[in-house]
Amino acid sequence: MSKTAVYGEWPAIRSTVLKRDGFRCRDCGTREEACNLDVHHLIPRFLGGADDHSNLITLCDGCHAARHPNLQFSLARRLIRRWGLRLARWLDTQDELPENLHVIDGALSLLGLEKLREGQIEAIFAALRGESILVVQPTGFGKSLCFQLPALMCPGGALVISPLKALMQDQIADLLRRKIPATFINSDLSSAEKNERLYFWEHSGLKLLYCAPERFNADIIANPAEIDRLARGKPSFLVVDEGHCVSKWGRDFRRDYGRVCQIRKRFGTPPILVFTATASPATQDRILESLGIPDAKRLLGDIDRPNIALIRLREVPDDMMQRAKIIESLLRQVQHGRNLIFVPTRKIGEKVKRAFSELDQDFPFYHGNLPFLDREEIIGRFTGRIEPPLKTIICTSAFGMGIDIPDIQVVVHWQHPASVEDYLQEFGRAGRDGKRSIALLFTNLNDKGLLRYMAERTIKSANMPPAEAEMQLKNRYDEIDQMGKLALATGCFRREILRFMGVESERRRRSIARWLVDLILVGKAIIVQSGFCCDWCNPELTNSIQKCEKVSLE
Repeated sequence: MSKTAVYGEWPAIRSTVLKRDGFRCRDCGTREEACNLDVHHLIPRFLGGADDHSNLITLCDGCHAARHPNLQFSLARRLIRRWGLRLARWLDTQDELPENLHVIDGALSLLGLEKLREGQIEAIFAALRGESILVVQPTGFGKSLCFQLPALMCPGGALVISPLKALMQDQIADLLRRKIPATFINSDLSSAEKNERLYFWEHSGLKLLYCAPERFNADIIANPAEIDRLARGKPSFLVVDEGHCVSKWGRDFRRDYGRVCQIRKRFGTPPILVFTATASPATQDRILESLGIPDAKRLLGDIDRPNIALIRLREVPDDMMQRAKIIESLLRQVQHGRNLIFVPTRKIGEKVKRAFSELDQDFPFYHGNLPFLDREEIIGRFTGRIEPPLKTIICTSAFGMGIDIPDIQVVVHWQHPASVEDYLQEFGRAGRDGKRSIALLFTNLNDKGLLRYMAERTIKSANMPPAEAEMQLKNRYDEIDQMGKLALATGCFRREILRFMGVESERRRRSIARWLVDLILVGKAIIVQSGFCCDWCNPELTNSIQKCEKVSLE
């Protein structure tokens, strides 16, 4: 009787056969990495062949495919991909491709991927060529991969400047699950733990190290011991994640963003890779000027999210219970996915939470002043790391930047945000899985007063010189006015946002080498059209939501 390995035994049997054969193909003698070798049954299982070591031999992809004529392409896929990439490198007469292109397949495997998304490959190749870049791509595009992959492919590692602790922890957790050496340092760590992590970074034991911009504040620069330790890691890249924060916060309450350019010189002037989901042309200029790379390559994607219906409710009074009833009715009809309700301040958030409580809905409220453990619990339950899971939360803008939750179906704004870029960032949390979603925005003329007051408090707390404070406050007022005009404008809301951002997809003729690489490495994203555009183009959906009637995204 044949013996077939029970579930869970096959990896151990395969490992034993690979070691027995010296990690070489028994047919051609090729020695490869263990992950690129196959273990072949001499007598196939369907003919009664056993999983005994005597019935198993090690073969490379090509020799394995030669023994299975009907499965040649399936079994030799990795071999075909590798040869295709070598051919593309040979055909690359314009020096578009990086020299270490052949390593990209293995790096993708480490990250659990087989294909890249459209647009990612441009950023990855530019990084591998040693260029500084600014990447503007929509939320959910996979910007993190654009620096994680080059970090794996190059000597040294990537030093990632990330604005929020929750963002760091989410990305590090995913990397560690894939057995990729990465960590973060922040103020929550003990001295012993931080020193241990810095030791591994100094001795090339990490590929990615995340830290907040506050690591580069004036006190550390005056006492450069930690900066010296970071520099000894010889980072291949300096990454600025959520790059819009450089423009928004660089001269306000997180002035340490303005010191990134200075710190870069201490690290040997590595390329700077900047990533953001939203930046108007003026914001792009401010970001690159602040970082000292005004001539960096700009890779601009199409920010449109056709799977998200953009709905403004402009005639709903600022009444807590009326708005809560509209939201509760909409969320009650959402059978799958999760939901975010953005509020502008902690005070308003507490009132919103009480209004939902009167409707028997106990939605947790996340804000920056919550105790650390309470914040961790809400994030953990909403992302699925902690039981029981949460379907809906109320939050300020302190939640969610960079956290990848694919199935958020509804994002609600209690009032319009302080800028168009903030709005794009926040409603862009929805529909990352490509499925139909709704972004619901309450807005009226009174919103600007509160936003201006908040801007004044932020600028005042930054203790800037008077002239600089006046300039920054004017910029904030302008951003608030721009968002207010869009929120209340007549005409297609989606078209007005795209026009303001000035981002257009560029299509150019590809070389044969790039065409071949794209064929091998780039997959096509599947985006389900929402069926609705916005409140102006589809007033029937807007009316149904406002009247608490049945709605459908199908």
